[in-house]
Amino acid sequence: MKGQQPEAAPDRQEKPMDASAIRRGLFSGFAWQGATKIVVQLASWVATLFVARLIAPSDYGMVAAGAVFIEILILVTDMGLAHGLIQKPEISKREEDGIFYISLALGIGGYLVMFVAAPVIAYFYQMPQLTDLLRIFSLGLIFGALKTVPLAIAMRRMDFRYRSLVEMGAHLMMTVTVVVLALAGYGVWSLAWGPVVSNVVMAVGYLPLLRRVPKPQFPFSEVYGTIRFGIKYMSTTLLYSGWHWSAVLAIGKTLGERLLGYYSIAFQLAALPLDKIGHVFSQVMFPAMARLQGDDARSRELFLNLHRYLLIVCYPIVFGMASVARDAIPLLLTEKWSPVVPYLQALCLLSALRLTSTPMPAVLFARDKPEVVIRFNLLALLIMPPAFLVGAHVAGLEGVVAAWLLAYPIPFIYLGQQCLRELGLGWWPLIRSAAPAAAASAVMVVVVAAVRELMQEASMPLRFGCSVAAGAVTYAGVMGWLLREHITSIKQHLVLLRRREAPNP
Repeated sequence: MKGQQPEAAPDRQEKPMDASAIRRGLFSGFAWQGATKIVVQLASWVATLFVARLIAPSDYGMVAAGAVFIEILILVTDMGLAHGLIQKPEISKREEDGIFYISLALGIGGYLVMFVAAPVIAYFYQMPQLTDLLRIFSLGLIFGALKTVPLAIAMRRMDFRYRSLVEMGAHLMMTVTVVVLALAGYGVWSLAWGPVVSNVVMAVGYLPLLRRVPKPQFPFSEVYGTIRFGIKYMSTTLLYSGWHWSAVLAIGKTLGERLLGYYSIAFQLAALPLDKIGHVFSQVMFPAMARLQGDDARSRELFLNLHRYLLIVCYPIVFGMASVARDAIPLLLTEKWSPVVPYLQALCLLSALRLTSTPMPAVLFARDKPEVVIRFNLLALLIMPPAFLVGAHVAGLEGVVAAWLLAYPIPFIYLGQQCLRELGLGWWPLIRSAAPAAAASAVMVVVVAAVRELMQEASMPLRFGCSVAAGAVTYAGVMGWLLREHITSIKQHLVLLRRREAPNP
């Protein structure tokens, strides 16, 4: 055994990153991820609004019903292996090769499971068309498995430029596919083929990072740590999916596909900043926090700064969407979607709270505390599904939305307490980091309400345009006044990034 240890050294993939390299990677991550996500987000919003005009609410409901099982299967076949590779201090080529083939085997196995299970799921929902939809959706499992190892390689290098360009290309191709097929009259099938195309493009983009064909080897002693961490990560995401998607199951089984379509669109729009922009912050925070393990002071500073900027970017979208929803929904989606308005407004309030919890799991995973996230999701699993079921039976779709608002704060408080304790923080610093975005958003909401009141007799497009313009100008003005020093600091960091220099500590 002692004679084998020296051979591991040449097999290592990278040198440890110093503080300046981490800072450079951090700002590069936000620059590239932010820029590409803006492009993807705009394309996604436009496509969603356009396709929703062509596709019936019941079709969206059918896709949402099937997505529950696809998402769960993705989590099982992914098994958190990429995160396990990212979190480890060092990895070897042998470990990369072993994880590559394990991931591919899981992807193929997942597809076969869904192929067999699809008719049973369709029977459960009483939606016969769902069988073929699920079999198309699940093709993405195979192609998605091919990106596990190269994605981890990119993130260990904090090469966000590569990741951003690959994922932007994949999402844009998905958007084009969905729009083209919807225009051609394929209806619900356009929503099924889009994700498959995205996974194919992503696999083609990531695979060159391997630089070689992986050898079919399975060194158990080397992959064990990665698999162990991955199983913990998978457990948390499975538990999260269990309680998060239970709302869809309750609505789909109790209230039918039309109301599920309303809920799906309302939740999708309200969660867009959370899923798209919040996801960027989590992607950047995880590798950065993993490299800062043991440096509590820098970790605290990074967490509070990223939380502040996350809310600054997302709050105007969330509260602005809620403020103009009565004009925006019928104008952009047509009158058939008007019943969505009150649900969207309520879910926007929920998203404002969920934004604060978004970076917390990334912090805990990076500091090797996955058990805390598991306990959070177990608590949510005990509370949320019963709340959704009771809400659906007692008050229909309004009851499900009310269950979100009344029950979610309980697991949120637990997660926040544990994350802040891990970082050596209290609630007050977290509240202070949220204060600028909250104050500017409050002023913006008041101004938008005033504009809408003054323009009651104006046409809907004019009123909507003026409301959006007034809200944007108000928020930017208040935020510019509140964060003068922070804006100057960000400009300095961007200048240094362009010169490929790290900012001074």
